[in-house]
Amino acid sequence: MTEELPTPSADSVVTGEEAIALGAQLAARPYRRPEHLVLWGMGPAHIRVLEHFKRQPLAHVQITVLAQQTQTFAPRKLARYVANDVPLADCMVDFEPLLQQDKVQWTGRQGRGLNAVSRSILLDDGQSISYDLLSINTGPVPHREAIEAAMPGAREHGLFVPPLEGFANLWPKVCGLGRTRALRMAVIGAGTEGFELALAVRQRMPTAAVTWIIGPQQEGDKAYPETLHQRMLQLLREQRVTVLYETVASLTRDDVVLSSGARLACDVPILVLAHTAPAWLVPSGLAVQDEAMATDAFERSSSHPEVFHVWQDSEALANNVHAMMQSEPAKLRANKPRALQFLYAGASHALLAWGGQCMQGRAVAWLKKFLKS
Repeated sequence: MTEELPTPSADSVVTGEEAIALGAQLAARPYRRPEHLVLWGMGPAHIRVLEHFKRQPLAHVQITVLAQQTQTFAPRKLARYVANDVPLADCMVDFEPLLQQDKVQWTGRQGRGLNAVSRSILLDDGQSISYDLLSINTGPVPHREAIEAAMPGAREHGLFVPPLEGFANLWPKVCGLGRTRALRMAVIGAGTEGFELALAVRQRMPTAAVTWIIGPQQEGDKAYPETLHQRMLQLLREQRVTVLYETVASLTRDDVVLSSGARLACDVPILVLAHTAPAWLVPSGLAVQDEAMATDAFERSSSHPEVFHVWQDSEALANNVHAMMQSEPAKLRANKPRALQFLYAGASHALLAWGGQCMQGRAVAWLKKFLKS
């Protein structure tokens, strides 16, 4: 008779002796090659995964896709959409043809909770599914309750950028308001996403007062070279975008309240808090580091290697998922950051960082478009 293992619900928290005992029982099971792959979210990396399996199908693998729509917003086009360089239709990626493969099932549902011990996902309709291998590529999913606790007023007054589809649908309303009067705009959040959006808002609304609130910067905080940062600041000055290195304490209907007590008049605060931990992460049982899933060089959870996680895109994920479904860990390869880093820098312009050097202009924008970066 087969031993029945306890199966906690996907939204429960398993800790202590219960987790140790269940983990030991799971480890003692006879080895079985993974057969069920679940792709949670359809970010750019998961589109690469489906394309990879279409080229190199595995007869034993069943793929389940958790996504509510069959179209997704291309993150690299966000700034150009905000600036009105490209229409919304050109920013949407239709992945329905990739769902027509044998053994690929699209659920039309989204994940709401995860239990890494029982390898189960709670769906938004209350049902749950199990997995052998899970890959998460939802893009940034802000934990709105946590953000509201740290920044009161954020849920009521802030315009959240992720999820991108929601922001894209609300942005035309902001532009409509901007045609009636000069707006006071604030982009809140560090990183290249905030920089690109601040410039894009300036291009779309030349009469608006635009501020980028980057927050306090410590040595080593930036994920890009200092030479690039200085060129970014130069561009912002040229485009009359103010930069503030302060923390936001709260938001009101008319102001951004800074930690210093100062108030910045603001009609539309745009929140680019890209890497806040999603609500399901902490109770999932996965290892957490710096408010994100702790991962190894192959983008796998450091505590549960059958779970992959990628924020946006990855050139290694498709290969690594394919290798794991074949039980060939020797074929895993680390995802290395691109040597070339492109940033939106205004109408028909882009910034290029390479080996500590920076270039900008129309030729760089053309190269960016050619390389689809």
